[in-house]
Amino acid sequence: EYSFASEGLLPCTIFASLGYYVCVRSGDAVSNTDLIFSIGFLAYVFMANAITFDNNQLQFDQMKRQNKQFEPMGKHSLGRGQFVTQKSFLIYFGVSKILGLLIPLVMIFAAPKEIATMVTPSLMVVIAQAVAEQSTMGCHDVLRMAVPIGYSAYRLFGPLQTWTYDSYSLYLEQAATGGTLVYAFNVGLAWVDLVFTAYNLFVFLILRTMPLYFDKDETPRVEMKYTLLPLPKKNKSKNV
Repeated sequence: EYSFASEGLLPCTIFASLGYYVCVRSGDAVSNTDLIFSIGFLAYVFMANAITFDNNQLQFDQMKRQNKQFEPMGKHSLGRGQFVTQKSFLIYFGVSKILGLLIPLVMIFAAPKEIATMVTPSLMVVIAQAVAEQSTMGCHDVLRMAVPIGYSAYRLFGPLQTWTYDSYSLYLEQAATGGTLVYAFNVGLAWVDLVFTAYNLFVFLILRTMPLYFDKDETPRVEMKYTLLPLPKKNKSKNV
């Protein structure tokens, strides 16, 4: 039986501690709005799961009757387990963590202060999303889908968009003095992250992953040709 204490507490603690450290180190780089959304959206998910979905008890009771084990990192992972065994998805997932978490984390320590200040808000939302995803594995599917969509949308139209615009302005300011390599890298990373996040939100999450949760009888499932691209197989529509 799934237990947050045994499966989710450790990663949540690690990410939460990292987020706290980044936030304290950044001074006032992270706005109150970023903090309110990061914490408030997760609180909303918990309340919705408790009030609207009775802590997802229906699913757990059904699985108990069917003698099935809940596997949040396996066949019950996001997308009903259809992606977690696919090599292309694992590469995609790894790239997302490198672009959104690992490189920005290095930059807040190694890059000039003005770049670190730009990078930090987006990084904080990524860390908050990681905490939310780990802590809501036992929630209803509607809310598990809402977590990556909500955090990605906020980051795309908030901290990430600001970082993209400001990084280019900073690059132009530094261009006259030379030594712009790190500032050019900052612009490139911001734009790549922006495009990747937009694709993840509007294509992978909404068009590729969300349909897997629809009722297969009421909404016939379209067979997709690729793991990451929402392109249907020619002349095939699966109704099972």
